[in-house]
Amino acid sequence: MTHLRKLSAVLAFAAAVSLAGCGAIQSDGSDSGAAADCQRPTGKEIYFDYPLTSLSVYGDLQRFAEAAAEKRGYTVKYTADDNDLQKQNTNVQALVTQQVPAIVSYPLEPTSMEALAKEARSNCSVFVSYAAPIKNQDAAILFSGHDSGVELGKAALAWAEKQSAPIKVLILQDRDLAVGAARDDGLNEVFPGAASNIEVVATQKASDRTEGEQVTREVLQAHPDLNMVLSYNDDSGLGAQQAFVNAGKDPKDPGIFVGGQDGSKEGLTAVSQGGIYRVSVAVRIKDIGEAVANVPIDILQGKKNNGVDVPPVALDVDSPKLSEYLSDYS
Repeated sequence: MTHLRKLSAVLAFAAAVSLAGCGAIQSDGSDSGAAADCQRPTGKEIYFDYPLTSLSVYGDLQRFAEAAAEKRGYTVKYTADDNDLQKQNTNVQALVTQQVPAIVSYPLEPTSMEALAKEARSNCSVFVSYAAPIKNQDAAILFSGHDSGVELGKAALAWAEKQSAPIKVLILQDRDLAVGAARDDGLNEVFPGAASNIEVVATQKASDRTEGEQVTREVLQAHPDLNMVLSYNDDSGLGAQQAFVNAGKDPKDPGIFVGGQDGSKEGLTAVSQGGIYRVSVAVRIKDIGEAVANVPIDILQGKKNNGVDVPPVALDVDSPKLSEYLSDYS
C-alpha cells in the first residue's frame, strides 16, 4: 500500500552485517546495475523486506523461508516497514549501504525501488524483487495478480449463473499495491461481463480483516440484499464473512458468496468449512516462502536462477487440491 501516512523522519533499519570475504561470481552482465565480474559478499544472511506484516500469510512466509534457508546454512532477517513507503525506502537504503549479501524486497511502489536496487547490485549484493518485477533485479518472485483476479471473477460468475435471486456485489480492492491493482484489473476484465443478474453496488478499498468487516458492514446497511463480496485478499474477505455473520446471516447461507485471494491458512480453512466463504484463489505460499530463500542463495552461490512465477488456482470446497494446499500449513 503506497500510504504516505508517516512523513516524519524515520530511523534507519539497523542490522550490522560483517562481510567476511568475497567470492568471484559471474553476473548476468545486464545494464541494470551489476558489474560483469562481481565479488559477491560471502555472508549467510538473506534480508526479506516485506512491508505488509499484518497479513495472515506473513507468518507462514517467514516459516517456510527460514526452514529453506536453514537447510542451506543461511538465516533470514527482516525489515520493519509498517506499510509505509518512506520507511521502506529508508530501511532498504540502510541494507544497501551495509552491502548485505542479498535483499528480497516487496516494493510498495516499484518505481521508487529502482535506484536502490541498482545501487545494491552495483555493490554486488543480490537484489530479488517480490510480487512486482523491476528493471534493476537479479531475479523475481512472482504470482500473477492479473490471473488471480480473472480466476476469482470466473468462480463468481459460475456461482451467480446458478442463482435465481439478483446478485448484489461489493468489490474490495487495494489498488495502492501493484499486485492489488493487477488483481482488480483481472477481476474487472471478466466480471460481471454480460451477466444480466449481477449488479456491483459498491467498490471500496479494504486491505485487512478489520477494514473488510467495517466496509462490508456499512454496505450491508445501505444494501441489505448484498449477497456477494469479492476481495483482493483473504484477510479482507474473511472480514466480509464476519460482517455477514454479525448481521445475523447463516454462516452456511446458500445464497451468499464471499471470495478472496492468496490461499492463506485462514482463507483455505474457511473454504473447507463449506460456508459462505466459497473460494480462495490460492498461490502456493510454501513455494513462495521457499523461493524467498532459495532464489537469492542460488545466485550468491553462482547458480543461475531467474526466480519463480507461482500460478494462482481457484480452490473451493470440492477442489481436489484444497487438502493438498492446506497440508502445507500442518
